[in-house]
Amino acid sequence: MVVAAGLFVTVAGLSMPMLTVARHQQQVASAARYLGGRIMLARADAARSGATVGLQFVNRDGQVVFRPYRDGDGDGVRTADIGSGVDRPVGEEIAIGDLFEGVRFSLSAAVPEVGSTAAAGDGADPVRLGVADILSVTPLGTATSGTLYLRSREGHQVALRVLGATGRVQHHTYDFQTGRWRIR
Repeated sequence: MVVAAGLFVTVAGLSMPMLTVARHQQQVASAARYLGGRIMLARADAARSGATVGLQFVNRDGQVVFRPYRDGDGDGVRTADIGSGVDRPVGEEIAIGDLFEGVRFSLSAAVPEVGSTAAAGDGADPVRLGVADILSVTPLGTATSGTLYLRSREGHQVALRVLGATGRVQHHTYDFQTGRWRIR
């Protein structure tokens, strides 16, 4: 819940200066725009190369990282093909927190998933892309449907929803005052 009182704001039970709150909101919003841009770059690469490009999300030591791969054998980007070297990386592995201080892939236990009203609960998966956690985009512009959740250190919550049929990315921000997700 966000409560403003003069120069201070209370977020998730913590009282902090409004400028700090604004900075953390900006960090998570910038991280979401960056991630959306990386998805659009993968989409452009797929169209240009004529091969499916996938962003694989992996948990490394408690931190989710991602890396783009290009399909090497025409069957889509697959975990087994990444492991065998058939699907090759086309970029570096990225940890979002290394680029945007205090931001990580996370969904607060108290926040519902986009489209739900029930709290997500403890241990909620912030990467909702199916079992393989690979967001694939094809040369035709379609994509894996799913949702990626980002959270700032102070609890500001953002979600990126990928619409499979069109490959479009929607940005959502959680409004703690109303208890709802808003499309940005």
